[in-house]
Amino acid sequence: MLAAVQPFDPAGIALTAAFNPVVLLVAAWLGWHADQWQKTIVAGFAAALAGAVAIWLATAAGVFTVRGYGGVSGVFAVSFIWGTVVAAIARFIRLSRG
Repeated sequence: MLAAVQPFDPAGIALTAAFNPVVLLVAAWLGWHADQWQKTIVAGFAAALAGAVAIWLATAAGVFTVRGYGGVSGVFAVSFIWGTVVAAIARFIRLSRG
């Protein structure tokens, strides 16, 4: 069983957002297919939403526990920023390849 997310743990929030594979995969896939730079922002939001659903499902399955109220919204916000960055990188790589 993984450690519980504390109500406000900046390091835990950043690590949970940065290493959520759902956020990384959704952001990279949507960023790769974005034909306008504005769509990378939408890709970041969609990735954060998908990551939040994955965390909710993992919590419901008992993989780990979430205590408090501040951590979950913090993970979503950091996931949104990180997902936007990953989507922009994926779009840049696709455009630089020609």
